[in-house]
Amino acid sequence: KGQVTSWRALNDGVMGGRSIGVVQYGRKTMTWAGTVSLENNGGFSSVRSDWGQRDLSTFGSVTMRCRTTLGEADTFTLTMETSEQWWMPYWKANFEAGPEWGEVTLDFNALKKSSAMTCDLPKLWSWRALDDILRIGFMKYDGTAGDFGLEVDWIRFNPTR
Repeated sequence: KGQVTSWRALNDGVMGGRSIGVVQYGRKTMTWAGTVSLENNGGFSSVRSDWGQRDLSTFGSVTMRCRTTLGEADTFTLTMETSEQWWMPYWKANFEAGPEWGEVTLDFNALKKSSAMTCDLPKLWSWRALDDILRIGFMKYDGTAGDFGLEVDWIRFNPTR
């Protein structure tokens, strides 16, 4: 099970946006909460692990024990970055967390390739495999403004069967 005691918020303020997201640590959990704003070309909040080499090639899925903090289900995105350059492609998968504690499992076959770029350039880049993950995180990036909150108890990578 992964440690989430050194994750940091990264919000759209890096590009002029006005979204807010903060990370707090309890005795056993990490809570990431804030408000996504679409003002000033904003629209995302994220929380991300420290940079570090992670070889996930022998794993087939990831399971998280989590819940929302606002009393209703909400959608978030798991991200796994393969480059320290913000515009380079990364792996992602959307998931829904409910207001009660539950386990969410994402199969690595369901991961999609994404990029901050919106043109055709990503087709030219080679996609790194899961043996070269440098940072893991969560994003709130669904085109809607409003409050959000996600509490994470643990993250576990599951071996391929």
